Amino acid sequence: MSIRKIVSPKLAEPPQGIYSNCLMVGDQIFISGMTARGEDGQPAGGSDMYLQAKACMEKIRIMLEAAGAAVADVVKMTVYVTDMGKRPDFGRARNEFFAEPRPCSTMIEIKGLAGSGCLVEIDVTAIRGAAKSSS
Repeated sequence: MSIRKIVSPKLAEPPQGIYSNCLMVGDQIFISGMTARGEDGQPAGGSDMYLQAKACMEKIRIMLEAAGAAVADVVKMTVYVTDMGKRPDFGRARNEFFAEPRPCSTMIEIKGLAGSGCLVEIDVTAIRGAAKSSS
C-alpha cells in the first residue's frame, strides 16, 4: 500500500511543504484539522460556534467526496474548541452532519487555534465504503 495525497479544486491546499489536507492509505482516509477560515483569512460564521462548526464540516465533506467517500464513512473525529461552554452549539452542527452510527469523538478545549477568530478545528479519520458494509 502507498500513501496517496487527495486534493479537491473546491478547497485550497496549504502552502507546499507544510502539511496535506488529506491523505489516503488503502481505504483509510486521514483529513487534517479543518477550521472555518475562508480565503480572506477570516472565519466563516464570525464568532458563532454553530456556523464555524458547519463550515469546518463542509470542508470535511469536500475532502471525503474527493477521496470517493461519504460522511457516513467517518469513524473517528477529534474536535478542538477554544470554549467548552459553546459545546451545545457545536453539538447541534455535528448532529446535522452525522447520522447513526455517529463516529467516535474526542473534544479538547485549548487556548487558541491557528487563525484569528477560529473557535473550532476538526480532524477526522474515515474508511472509504465502511458505511455501505455496515448496512
